[in-house]
Amino acid sequence: MKKTLLSLCIAITANVGFSQTAVDFTVNDCASNSHHLFAELDAGTVVVITWVMPCIACIPVASTAATTAQGYSSSYPGRVKFYLVDDYADDLCVDLVSWASTNSISPNSTFSNAAINMADYGGPGGEMQKTIVLGGSTHTVFYNVNGAITTGPLQTGINNALAASGIADNNDIRLGLNVFPNPASSNSKINYTLTNSTKVRIDLLNLLGEKINTAFVGTQSPGKHEYPINMESLSEGVYFVELHAGEATQTAKLTVVH
Repeated sequence: MKKTLLSLCIAITANVGFSQTAVDFTVNDCASNSHHLFAELDAGTVVVITWVMPCIACIPVASTAATTAQGYSSSYPGRVKFYLVDDYADDLCVDLVSWASTNSISPNSTFSNAAINMADYGGPGGEMQKTIVLGGSTHTVFYNVNGAITTGPLQTGINNALAASGIADNNDIRLGLNVFPNPASSNSKINYTLTNSTKVRIDLLNLLGEKINTAFVGTQSPGKHEYPINMESLSEGVYFVELHAGEATQTAKLTVVH
């Protein structure tokens, strides 16, 4: 029997204290390469930024961010970039680069420039590190965490940024994930294909990667499946459907219009 994903009356909540959209910059990195943030986001690049002091406590955060971003290199080559930034641009580039190298942290680019200002995203909040994920032509902030980070939530932020960039927009090869119609005003369907019998869960997330609803579909047999979504109570905007099938997790963008 088909089950309907319960619709919630949700307005995307603004997180007080930091911008929900990126702040543009055009600066040179420590290797003297020029970077224009909005141009990179508009081109479909997802940018992960971690600000560090640098310090011993900063190592796990920067290492997790770098490793997680680099984990996308095979499936999305060149699309996810990790930028390591000095927190207040008061350390020399040579020192920041040396610190990263000594601690086996490999950013795509390293910066010590006050134009890349973590205060635009709420500041450090009493911590010594901040990590954000930016993506899409709307220059959206998909992840914003002070201090310690973990791989799972960071991956969700990157996946949602990729979807907003149109890279993982509406179709995934492994599960054949597709949302149709899309955009939609009241009802849509999730279509996907399972290669073996497995438990299925479907999450609905907002632009910030916050889970706003979950449907536990149960164990489904191999083959093609569809799942209806009622969106009448959802506010207009962009959401993400996250399909969990056994060990596989895939994301598709869903746009709600009324």
